[in-house]
Amino acid sequence: MKNGKGLNIALTIVSVMVIGVSGTLLVRYIRNKRKNNFNKPTSKNFWPKVLYGVITREYGGGKSCPDDCSSRGCYGKRYTDVLCLDSGTIGIAHFAAGGLKKVYEVMDTNKYFGRSKSEMINNYADRDSGASDNQWWLDGFRKWVSEPKNNKVQDDLFRKSRQSAVDSAKENGWTTDREFAIAVGVSNSYGNGGFRSKASNNDWDAEKTLEWYRRQSTHKNNRAIAIDKWFPKNKAVKINI
Repeated sequence: MKNGKGLNIALTIVSVMVIGVSGTLLVRYIRNKRKNNFNKPTSKNFWPKVLYGVITREYGGGKSCPDDCSSRGCYGKRYTDVLCLDSGTIGIAHFAAGGLKKVYEVMDTNKYFGRSKSEMINNYADRDSGASDNQWWLDGFRKWVSEPKNNKVQDDLFRKSRQSAVDSAKENGWTTDREFAIAVGVSNSYGNGGFRSKASNNDWDAEKTLEWYRRQSTHKNNRAIAIDKWFPKNKAVKINI
């Protein structure tokens, strides 16, 4: 009996070890598969890749911002960000000011804020609105961004917000994933109209535009470095998006 009991214990230990190793290998497989998917430049993975690698700087390295709605000690962007910058900045692309109008349009604002879409759009989508001074606004958005189903909503909002810049780049001869990443990165800082102006000032030369951009601030240089990392010049490929 004792030998049988000892054998069962040994088998249990071995089983746990196998499960543990299998779980570790599974996590590594998922991470590697995701990385490999990003390494294959296609029209299908461009938007997730540019959002992850360039705009969010790899989700801010996995580090969250403080609970007091400041950005102290954190960098990059996360789906769950709710910050007090510019009277309220939220989500994976740091939607703020006028950009919040698009967010309100796809939300059930009565559910999260107890207010209509028109009231939110007209009164709480401006850099001087003071939206983030209200606890109900912070609580409502914290609840919304915490729901995983809204990650895809944020992804779609981001893509739609930057598509105009990509379209303008295409109209002016830009064809590669790297060039489109430059368009997305610059337009995320200056807006789509601002991107068109800056690119035009640089003769619609993508590399000249990027070199100009990286000199404007430390933040913009960090984004340019991210473009170089995720969309290296020597691996640029033509895609249609």
